[in-house]
Amino acid sequence: MAITGEVNQAVGRAYQLAFIAILEAHISGFENRFTAESEPDKTSFTTRTGRQFSFDFSGVYRDVWRSCEVFGESKGYARANDLLSAYRLFLAKAYVASTDYPRNRRDHFWFVTNVPFACNLGSGIRNKDFVMKVLGDSSDKGVREILGDGHVDEMLVLALCQNLGVFILTDSYLMTAEMSYKVAPGDSLWTILKRFHAGSAPPSFRWTAEEIARRNGLESPDRITSGKRIRIRWSGLPLPLLTDASVSNAD
Repeated sequence: MAITGEVNQAVGRAYQLAFIAILEAHISGFENRFTAESEPDKTSFTTRTGRQFSFDFSGVYRDVWRSCEVFGESKGYARANDLLSAYRLFLAKAYVASTDYPRNRRDHFWFVTNVPFACNLGSGIRNKDFVMKVLGDSSDKGVREILGDGHVDEMLVLALCQNLGVFILTDSYLMTAEMSYKVAPGDSLWTILKRFHAGSAPPSFRWTAEEIARRNGLESPDRITSGKRIRIRWSGLPLPLLTDASVSNAD
């Protein structure tokens, strides 16, 4: 489903990589495992009307008390138009995944974007009253396509709210915070940096690659080991890439 203001697929994938790399670097115990693009069956569920839907990524979160799965929605936007609508659909998907699939009842559901939205509501977008209002809105066709006419249980909504996360990671934050990336087979610093920058090499690529190698104790930017976790910095995306396109990252 295309949403006004959402960026094109290459940029959407770059934002998703950046979001995940930030979450892995700064949330102790979180590691991403799958994306909808690489392993769609690991992130997919069925709506109450029989249609398939997926989250954009799935990982695991461990703390001293428990281990649970995390299902995340990644929304890289050029502007905040209709971002609240995307969040409403996310709530409906999270409710179905956490109630109709008992094994996911205690899992976490995270909504990650780079653009502030619903500023007048603040943290209220995660409370029970707001979520109940969204899920009970009979005029929202998108929500109804996911929920159908099924019952919405107040106690299950309350439980879901305890496991909702909303992360607004602005471009300025993404460009200053350290990221963590686990090297995949066949990766090189060249391919990694290109994916993080929507298919384009970042400015001063050679200097950037050498700096990453130095910070991570690599002998050379051309030698990188699969499975190694490296620290990187994001250089942002050129403005022309962030205008007008509206192809969903992964619906």
